[in-house]
Amino acid sequence: MPVLSIITINYNNLTGLQRTMESVLAQQFQDYEFIIIDGNSVDGSKDYIAQHAGKLAYWKSEKDNGVYSAMNKGLLQAKGEYLLFLNSGDYFCDNMVLSKVFSNPLKEDIVYGNIIWDTNGNQAEGIFPATLSFEYFTNQSLPHQGTFIRSQLFKTVGLYDEEYPIIADWAFFLQAIYKFNYSYKHLDLPVSVCSRDGMSCDPANWDAIVAGRKKFIQKNFTAFYLDHEQHLAIKSELQKNRHELETLKSSMPFRIYFKLKRILSN
Repeated sequence: MPVLSIITINYNNLTGLQRTMESVLAQQFQDYEFIIIDGNSVDGSKDYIAQHAGKLAYWKSEKDNGVYSAMNKGLLQAKGEYLLFLNSGDYFCDNMVLSKVFSNPLKEDIVYGNIIWDTNGNQAEGIFPATLSFEYFTNQSLPHQGTFIRSQLFKTVGLYDEEYPIIADWAFFLQAIYKFNYSYKHLDLPVSVCSRDGMSCDPANWDAIVAGRKKFIQKNFTAFYLDHEQHLAIKSELQKNRHELETLKSSMPFRIYFKLKRILSN
């Protein structure tokens, strides 16, 4: 059994697929299998995959029902102890990334690093927290391109829920950590470079993402959701008070202003 299964999904993105495959195949670490799921592309991707079939543990090109449908197909074929979803267009930061990640055997169920976000050629590192609170997940997630997930978790938590076509990986992490109490660890190193043009980064999807997260939390974490709503109301009131304090700054003694500001900052 390989230590790692790298799963790449692709649809009509030959250039991105080539970059991803080159990045994977260049890794110094070799204890992995490589799986590609293609959505019946018509841009030459299928032929390119077939040409490199000898370097793949499994590949399939057929119509699917979306991103998570394809990801589920890949993980059902995976035999690795850990899984990494590196979709077409994403690529490792360098050819030593996996050697660094697996320099010592992983113990935790979810191990995640940082991401280099690429916005039209402008790159910036996205650094993720070492401690993951429930509050963090109400409006953030972990990067699937930089997260190594123990394959056993999908047998307990289940496959990606295709009822949530944009946030299924977020929903999976939320359940794995807060319902099943699986362990996690942050590695302070960049794992992969990812474009900002993914569906979860598209402003056109933000309303759907917020609505989907609200629906999922209400359904699966009702008590947490009530606390979250109360927390948001308190934050909103604090922000309002801070704004009002700033407008009154010039009309009050500095001593009182700084005392109030300190209170509102706690």
